[in-house]
Amino acid sequence: MNDTTSSHEESSFELNAIPAEEVAQEITRDTEDAHVDPATPPEPALEALVTRWRVAKALERLRVQVNQAFPNRSKASDGTIGDIRHQSRASDHNPWIVDGGIGVVTALDITHDPAHGCDAGKLAEAIRSCRDSRVKYIISNRRIASSQAVGAAAPWAWRTYTGSNPHNHHCHISVKSDKAAYDNEADWDFRSGGHEAVAAADGETMQEQLVGAALDALPGMADRPVFERLIDAQDEIARLLSSYAVDARPIRAEDAQEAARPRFEDLKSEYETLWDSCVIRSERAASVAWHVARLQQNRERYEQVSAATGAPWEFIGAVHALEASFNFQGHLHNGDPLRARTVNVPANRPLRWNPPNDWLSSAIDAITFEGFAGQSDWSIARVLYRFEGYNGFSYRTKGINSPYLWSFSTHYTKGKFVRDHVYDPNSVSAQCGAAVMLKALNFGGQT
Repeated sequence: MNDTTSSHEESSFELNAIPAEEVAQEITRDTEDAHVDPATPPEPALEALVTRWRVAKALERLRVQVNQAFPNRSKASDGTIGDIRHQSRASDHNPWIVDGGIGVVTALDITHDPAHGCDAGKLAEAIRSCRDSRVKYIISNRRIASSQAVGAAAPWAWRTYTGSNPHNHHCHISVKSDKAAYDNEADWDFRSGGHEAVAAADGETMQEQLVGAALDALPGMADRPVFERLIDAQDEIARLLSSYAVDARPIRAEDAQEAARPRFEDLKSEYETLWDSCVIRSERAASVAWHVARLQQNRERYEQVSAATGAPWEFIGAVHALEASFNFQGHLHNGDPLRARTVNVPANRPLRWNPPNDWLSSAIDAITFEGFAGQSDWSIARVLYRFEGYNGFSYRTKGINSPYLWSFSTHYTKGKFVRDHVYDPNSVSAQCGAAVMLKALNFGGQT
């Protein structure tokens, strides 16, 4: 890009003396991820050797507005420019645009801090929904949206982000390389313009939109042999399911108000009463029936785990549905991909993994690790107690029945933990509860 005649010495920095608050923290933590749209990366030929740099004025304005809107927000994952290791790579976190002899960084990371009002996912969705003409692309929570069409994906459509950094601690905004875009200091509309879209961004709705967009863009649209198209689609669907299983996994129900773990004896009669009075919601009956059919279809595999642990196959299947979205390419513990030990809680399981590295070995470890193997009491009350303990007892402090057990039944209407330690009283679980699955299965002959 050619230099312009403007000068910005008053707001620029020496390239070898970067202020700590400007360093893109997530870049330094994950050196393998350049935070770029893989379909439209910066042009390496445009990268220039400069001694001074500055932040695009459009992003400076956005940062000021975000700071004003959320004055107490964390900035732990904020940043604009990459560190020395990052400067040789094609990325908008590098000053690859030159304006008046000064490099311009056209990317901004904003920390996800919902506890202080700055929800990076909502911010990203609001900016996307407003279709701001300055935006090049946005990355947030394993998804990316470009202002231009990419392959079969329409402009502004969310699609799966394949970089190693999931962008769940921050969102990334890149602006276009035209000066009219990157130095446009107009206010950003992220508080009102995207209100309806922001409301839809929470929970499973946004994830379903992402998967839907990715399915629309599956490879194989070109005129190629059917076999090649099917194999490509199969690989993409497996990857999407793994990503969906990790994102859809229920957030553990725990917060600062959680009391000591209740005794089973104190909850036994409550569980029995809830079980006896459980009614599946009519509008959810078809979905519950689908879950039952899927459990029955996978029964043989669950029975293999049951034979090794003593846990009922129905219990194992319900855990598989909730923790891994029925994905046999993910750990039963939490849905993390089987290609390595678990990363999320519980982390580093199984301890012995290579070899073996198959779903059965992982599933046996999950049931054993939770203390369920070798148990003799599998009465319905004890089963429900174990399910609630698996996810956490903090829904009791919110005055509602746990959706982990009762979602899709008349015992649950709304309220769920949407992120670690963050409870939303109006969010509704889109997963079938464990107790509801067992009820539909006629577990133990108890309906």
